[in-house]
Amino acid sequence: MPKTYSNPLVILHWFQGILLTFILVSGTLVLSNIPNTIAKIGSLKVHIVLGLFIFLLTIVRLIVLAKYPKPAKLTQMGILREKLISLNHLLIYMVILAMAVSGIVLGRMTGLSEIIFFGSTLALPENFKALTVGVVHGMLSKVLIALIVIHIIGVFSYMLKTKENILKRMWFPKPKDRR
Repeated sequence: MPKTYSNPLVILHWFQGILLTFILVSGTLVLSNIPNTIAKIGSLKVHIVLGLFIFLLTIVRLIVLAKYPKPAKLTQMGILREKLISLNHLLIYMVILAMAVSGIVLGRMTGLSEIIFFGSTLALPENFKALTVGVVHGMLSKVLIALIVIHIIGVFSYMLKTKENILKRMWFPKPKDRR
């Protein structure tokens, strides 16, 4: 059994983490506060393209996760904590996929996809949050942020409690750690 996750999964994990941080912070703190005018279209395009890319990365990541062997379970963990970790990971994946679907639906409902990708001259909706799917998309972003924060806190609390550097599990193995 390997001591670390596979190299493809390590790359996907950290790359997706960086992209998620960028899109969640920029979407929540910046994009949602910009008025829906023509000046917002460039930023929306970046947000949509990155969101679709993250959606595809998530699907690829789930396939890679199923294909490669996982490292041994952490030894100094109770059953409840193990179940909570599994639930947190599952919810992160589910919320990412749900956010992507809600974003796609929002883009289709508002004509945003046609405006961004096909040069339509339709006006942007006055407020995306006036639509139920827009509210859902925004709420899912807050849930995802909370889940990611819980994930990070869980990693560091485990490390503090056990003195075991579990970050090594999600990094590239040294030659001696390959097996």
